[in-house]
Amino acid sequence: MKLSLRRDASNCARVVILITSFFLLSACGDSHEDSSPQAVARAACSALTNTAVPAASIGLPTTGAKVVSATFFTADTAGNADGEYCKVLGVISPVDPSALNINFEVNLPSTWNGKALQLGGAASDGVLVTGLGIYPGATATAATPVAQGYVTFGSDSGHQGTSDKSFISNQESFHNFGGDQIKKTHDSALALAQIRYGKKSQYTYFIGGSQGGHEAFIAVQRYPQDYDGAVAMYPTYNSALLQLASNAFAKTIYGNAGAGWLDPNKIALLQNAVYNTCDGLDGVKDGIISNVAACQAEFTIQTVQQTLRCPGGTDAGDTCLSDTQIAAVNTLDSPFKLDFPLADGQQTFPHWSILEGAKFLTGFGASRTPSHPPAATDAFQYLISDPSVRYYFTNNPNIDSINGFNPDDYQPQIVAVSTVLETTNPDISAFKARGGKLILLHGTADEAVSPYNTINYYNQMISTLGQASLDQFVRFYIVPGFGHGSGIFNAQWDPLTVIDSWVTQGNTPGTLTASDGNKGATRSRPLCVYPAWPKYNGSGDINSVSSFSCATS
Repeated sequence: MKLSLRRDASNCARVVILITSFFLLSACGDSHEDSSPQAVARAACSALTNTAVPAASIGLPTTGAKVVSATFFTADTAGNADGEYCKVLGVISPVDPSALNINFEVNLPSTWNGKALQLGGAASDGVLVTGLGIYPGATATAATPVAQGYVTFGSDSGHQGTSDKSFISNQESFHNFGGDQIKKTHDSALALAQIRYGKKSQYTYFIGGSQGGHEAFIAVQRYPQDYDGAVAMYPTYNSALLQLASNAFAKTIYGNAGAGWLDPNKIALLQNAVYNTCDGLDGVKDGIISNVAACQAEFTIQTVQQTLRCPGGTDAGDTCLSDTQIAAVNTLDSPFKLDFPLADGQQTFPHWSILEGAKFLTGFGASRTPSHPPAATDAFQYLISDPSVRYYFTNNPNIDSINGFNPDDYQPQIVAVSTVLETTNPDISAFKARGGKLILLHGTADEAVSPYNTINYYNQMISTLGQASLDQFVRFYIVPGFGHGSGIFNAQWDPLTVIDSWVTQGNTPGTLTASDGNKGATRSRPLCVYPAWPKYNGSGDINSVSSFSCATS
């Protein structure tokens, strides 16, 4: 091992020497040769072409990584918002020759601030995370991370395509998706950054939403020594249980020939009733339900039965809900429980926020009859869970996930899959010990992942580490009206600035300010540290953050 590490260090040094020698020879050459900073940066970028990162430089088994291309972009390149930088595309090769490569991108700004940012993916990954442009949570006017001087990087997680999950048949590819790719990409990208700049990154962060939020948990839980800070937004952290709960959602609305399905008019009827009751409970009717606890007390399934039930309980059109449809709403408003625990002991998924502000206006799909395989017009929970049932849980691409799948029949396979996918360990004390900081954020109106999923994880961290300890390095924000990366209130708050300020300057975040990123919106709200929520002060502009205070009652 010592010999291989020495050889690796020698290889890296040789590349740096070659790059440096190039510049020294250029300086001794024709006096008319361009030695401007831009020319130097362009040459350094070009020198990275075909650079190899030895397997010994990567902390998990691979056969090494290699640069496929290195392209230099000037700040005035058309459509470029990232300033002057070098775009490096590379591949990380597997140990198993039948496994898939991990494709990755690392962007190297000409003027580096000494910091690096890894960005997470979305859904089932399968699309290259470029690290360019605006990142999740950023305001539209914020400078991009690369333009700010950050090295940024991401990958496709080791497979291509968002809906085909057949890559699970190869164990190395599946483990890459399950989290190994985070470490492999991190090590490969930062090795190239060290070659380019001749020094290591001083601070490294991870930011992601949805699957990327799940991957932020992977970074913090499995590789705490690699990261100084992480931001996990609306994370799908307990993936296997989420997929099974989503399958149960799909069965609820599509089973029994779609008797529990609600068309868009019926969903609007239900949501209008919820908002008419709950919108003003935070002090102002502004289209956002902020006092969720009060809403839970005021609008229950009994309220639905008393105010929206069709006469006799049979379906009488879009002005009421049948007994079967009310039963479906009740099922979605209740926790889903497996008959057996997953590998990490998780067994129960919390209720969906269908009676608390998550509108589900298109979440039930366009028809009571789903497509096989799913189509874009089907219910979202069916769209994401059906491929998981077919490939993850049953290894049967032809199974009917609505009528032909019972988790009890596939317990060993489901538990095995959860071993790879789950990131539910609440003990992140190793991350704290190295000085790491973590920000969690979830919206109350999330239709894709229940906000109570993240609340449950936060409460487990409190039970494990204690509130006082947790407060030293974790902040949790629940955002009223915010959904799964969008929503009635599309929260934008520049998380990179917040996490960097906390890590590098010790500025512990408290109440923050978020602007509404929806087109034409001009309003702002406080981001309140959980369990507080924005309460209207009773006077002032309802679109101004100054008119709201964080409250717990």
